[in-house]
Amino acid sequence: MGLVNLILGAIAAFLIATGLVKDTNQDLANLNFNDSKEEVISEIDFERLKAVARELIKYPYVELTPHTSKELAALPYDRYKNIRFLTEKSLWRNEGSAFQIQYLPPGHLYNHAINLNELVGTKYKKIPYLNEYFDWSDVGKVKLKSEIGHTGFKIHYPINTDEHTDEFVVFQGASYFRVVSEGQVYGLSARGISINTGLPNAQEEFPVFKEFWIKKPGTFDSTIYIYALLDGKSITGAYEFEIKPGKVTKTKITAEIYLRRNVERLGIAPLTSMFWYGENSQIPQGQAYPEVHDSDGVQIKTENGETYWRPIDNPRKPHSQFIDLENPKGYGLIQRDKNFSSYEDTNMKYQLRPSAWIEPDISFGKGQLQLYRFPTNQDSDDNVTLIWIPSKLPNLGEPLHLSYTISWNDPEPENIGSVVATRTNIGKDGDKQFLIDYKGGKLESFNDENLPTPVVEVSNETFEVSNISIQRIPESEKIRLSFQIPAKYANKTTELKAFIKDKNEIITETWISTWDKECQPVN
Repeated sequence: MGLVNLILGAIAAFLIATGLVKDTNQDLANLNFNDSKEEVISEIDFERLKAVARELIKYPYVELTPHTSKELAALPYDRYKNIRFLTEKSLWRNEGSAFQIQYLPPGHLYNHAINLNELVGTKYKKIPYLNEYFDWSDVGKVKLKSEIGHTGFKIHYPINTDEHTDEFVVFQGASYFRVVSEGQVYGLSARGISINTGLPNAQEEFPVFKEFWIKKPGTFDSTIYIYALLDGKSITGAYEFEIKPGKVTKTKITAEIYLRRNVERLGIAPLTSMFWYGENSQIPQGQAYPEVHDSDGVQIKTENGETYWRPIDNPRKPHSQFIDLENPKGYGLIQRDKNFSSYEDTNMKYQLRPSAWIEPDISFGKGQLQLYRFPTNQDSDDNVTLIWIPSKLPNLGEPLHLSYTISWNDPEPENIGSVVATRTNIGKDGDKQFLIDYKGGKLESFNDENLPTPVVEVSNETFEVSNISIQRIPESEKIRLSFQIPAKYANKTTELKAFIKDKNEIITETWISTWDKECQPVN
């Protein structure tokens, strides 16, 4: 809090001059330079926070240092999760709010303290860290130092039943956060920003939400606001999270970010997920379940209304696919398969994992979607990242304004055929066959005597596909588009597109993928 108050003091005159502060005496009186653990009341709002982020780029970046004991840092996850927050210590528990805040302890991977503040109106006070917030009895012997602090927080709300609250949001680690809708369990994550993701010759940076202001909702409010200050070697930023829990929880993110130095790749609205294996790959030896993934595809809706579906895979080597777009209406990482029978895992409940659908509130303009994957052989690796890369970055010191909404569920269905499964197999001659199952929309009106037209396109003129066919599957009410890639093209590279037409009308999503020997999934 000391750094923020120092910067607030430095920019107080600027705020007054620009009209952001109206009551000079009141606002200057509330600026303080005290970083003690005593309760200190200060003032902040989103405009002030933007000014802090703008001013922060003038200061050298200060790396967070670990604030924990060696024993806590060495805790494996199965012991760390036994540190239990005492629910009676929840913020606002006895104050009539539907929302409650629970704090997260240090340990395992989370060993850098961040500041948490309670915001009431525009006045805030620091939330002190106390070891007494937690029950440590099931953790084993660990040394607790006085200087350890908060590493994040969880938000509870009666999202599933009016009888009690359930956790539905967690902020912890760098700029990561997770959200669920009604009836879901945690799966994929989002981040505030990403830098140099998927670059082979540049180190990825992980800027940190160093300080949060958690705004106290009114008694009858169903929306909560969170403000965060982002800081990193190459970037600063001010973030506002407007979070509305429900059947489809929505998170509106408004941000103003500033570059401290030039970066090679800036990733906007990053999503991170896990894909180990699915219907487009073989079950690894020793695994009992048919599929293991938090997301199974990327869905995109373009400016002109076209819908693309890109199945996710587990590549042999790290790989990025770049999709050129302008003003996309929406995109996201989707867990489309919600059938328990596809997973059969009663503990992990992959069928209940959320999707994350992003819709820009301020146009994203020209840019690329980057789908980055790296190989994994376990379900604990988040090996999939989806980011928006703007074609033009702001100059150093100039703001980049962002506003977008994440809906934590699938997007609203459209009256077109959707891809419900992608399967592959390799024949004796080495030809690879793709089987793409579509369902819904106008496809339901066709019969075996009157089938629509399958279309497969490639970007490489020296590349050809063969045996393009279409088949109606009455048992599952699907239509299957299939094609083969001859073995002689195994070492070539191309982008693949497939869809179904009725006369001149495209009546399905466009299935897209990359054919590249180096990144083909392990079969």
